[in-house]
Amino acid sequence: MKQDSLKEPNQSPEVSSSEEFYTVDSVIKDLEGVDPWNLDDFDKDLINWTDSQFFEQSEYQNRYFVINSQVTPYRQLRQAMMEIQSRLNGLQKTTISYKRCLNDIERVKHEMEQETDPFEKKDKGFELDLLYCDKQIWLNKIRQGKHEISGLMKIIKEREDVDVNSTEKLKQTISDKNVLEAEEHKYWIARMAKQSAIDLLTTGRIQSGNLDSMLMMSPEDQAAVADLALTYSTAMNRSIGGIKEAAEQRVDRMLDGKPPQMFDTAGVLTDYATNNITDRLIQSADKPKT
Repeated sequence: MKQDSLKEPNQSPEVSSSEEFYTVDSVIKDLEGVDPWNLDDFDKDLINWTDSQFFEQSEYQNRYFVINSQVTPYRQLRQAMMEIQSRLNGLQKTTISYKRCLNDIERVKHEMEQETDPFEKKDKGFELDLLYCDKQIWLNKIRQGKHEISGLMKIIKEREDVDVNSTEKLKQTISDKNVLEAEEHKYWIARMAKQSAIDLLTTGRIQSGNLDSMLMMSPEDQAAVADLALTYSTAMNRSIGGIKEAAEQRVDRMLDGKPPQMFDTAGVLTDYATNNITDRLIQSADKPKT
């Protein structure tokens, strides 16, 4: 796609690009005789700003809760490709919709110039306002799509199993159906093991749904799932046990010298998120704020 493909063609000299949006100022003006909307400068500026922003899925969300939701390296790469494809398809359609919107704006302007009926001309003005709204919406979606694709590409490039100097090996790996079948075998063993391990951690036994799925596999794969699930759950239990012991000591210090009371869980979570992401300590328990 050419860099200038989103520029507005044949823009009317009577209307600047900054005016070709239905802004909060336009809404306030149009509501004067309907239901006045009184905003101070702060409100107006912030609302205007949000109108031109896009709110995408964060790279963190995509990395850990979309791509890493898959439990094998191959499946993670494949998921990343699928996410890129989905966003590209959306970006393609959005770009066409944006270009079509620009064309519709020029068409409606032309029709307004030719229109002699005052009511029809006024109605064309409303149609133009709606198109200006659409124009901003499509722009926001274009920026969002581009930003999310860039974030997904960054995640792919950071992987140790990806050669950033050539895409050929990566494309061959993902498109090879023999590789797909071999990797699917690994994936389903790993996925069933993870799900079974979560059952073991939360209820102490593998639940019926996961057990039923396990029994559909070969005896060798069932054994592999059981071994991996027990290893995973045992490792998690030991890790959680160590963290729990440290947490109990921390809470004891926080409650030392205080009468019996309900624990301020919301305060702990807020303090942790605000101050202690790096060292993973609850500051109020270990040291005074400075």
